[in-house]
Amino acid sequence: MDKNRIKGIGLQVKGTLKEGLGKILGDAKLTIDGAAERSAGETQSAAGVSSGQVIGIDADRIMGIGHQLKGALRQGFGNITGDPALGQKGIEEREAGKKQNAAGRARDAARQAMEAERGPED
Repeated sequence: MDKNRIKGIGLQVKGTLKEGLGKILGDAKLTIDGAAERSAGETQSAAGVSSGQVIGIDADRIMGIGHQLKGALRQGFGNITGDPALGQKGIEEREAGKKQNAAGRARDAARQAMEAERGPED
């Protein structure tokens, strides 16, 4: 796996979290900085794409975890601020992240099954 791909995905997750936190807090600068970092991560990640995997793990698993974290933050801020709509958005994002993670896990399982059928490579 290409180091650029790994770093890019890290930037995507970090940027997504910053952007979400900025939106939650109403901080335009944090939102813009997060969006820029996410975009830079997407570009860097795309430059290193050779497959949809990161160190043998499907990229959707990593991004799904990022969405789960972002959703948990939203839900927490919704609870703290007494904003049930924000809390609900957090719950929905967490659920979407779980589904994305599960899809990546299924692709990983299918890939591992195919590799097991082929046997060890020489």
